[in-house]
Amino acid sequence: MKKTIYRAVLFDLDGTLTPVVSVWQHIHEVLGLWEGEAARHQKAFESGEIGYEEFCARDAAHWKGMAESRLREITDAIPYRPGVRECVELLKQENLLIGVISTGLTLLVERVNRDLDVAYAIANRLVSRHGVLTGEVKVNVEHDRKGEAVDLFCGQFGVDYREVITVGDSDGDISMFEHSGFSIAFNPASDKTAGAASAVARGESLLAIVDRLPLERLSPQ
Repeated sequence: MKKTIYRAVLFDLDGTLTPVVSVWQHIHEVLGLWEGEAARHQKAFESGEIGYEEFCARDAAHWKGMAESRLREITDAIPYRPGVRECVELLKQENLLIGVISTGLTLLVERVNRDLDVAYAIANRLVSRHGVLTGEVKVNVEHDRKGEAVDLFCGQFGVDYREVITVGDSDGDISMFEHSGFSIAFNPASDKTAGAASAVARGESLLAIVDRLPLERLSPQ
């Protein structure tokens, strides 16, 4: 049987590369907007009362008229998990393409792209005009449809999905797992997430995934 040569590792962002489980909720909390309508929107989405695009639209509407720079200050202050830079560097040494797929916000993903110099990054974008948020959002990645972003990556880089490794922490990452050749549930949020992955890794540092990767030569420095 021919051995798979992996060419890429695609990471979830919120809860995986950072300890913040949802950048949307985090911004609401910092601004003092979470308790009340924002929390109700979350419950309405989770219960199936509203769809994902409506959920994002309601969330983004809370920030209408705010300076985009204010939200960027908040996302810039979000720390990485320990071991993120080291893990990404190890993977790059193996000539693997690195990507980030997030249902979070480009405000954070753009910073991650700059810091880690990834090949591929996609998330949802808040609309702004002249630096002021309009209250609208462009949804590029939907909850439960992150696998489509994996497909976009494969088409853009000419990579077979079986040559892709995905890493995530929540049920929203399961479709990403299903569209890749190997997957790791990192500190999985549920038994469902853990069960959907090829392997499970737990730990405070992202380096906990290294010995779960199907890469023979890779080991922490």
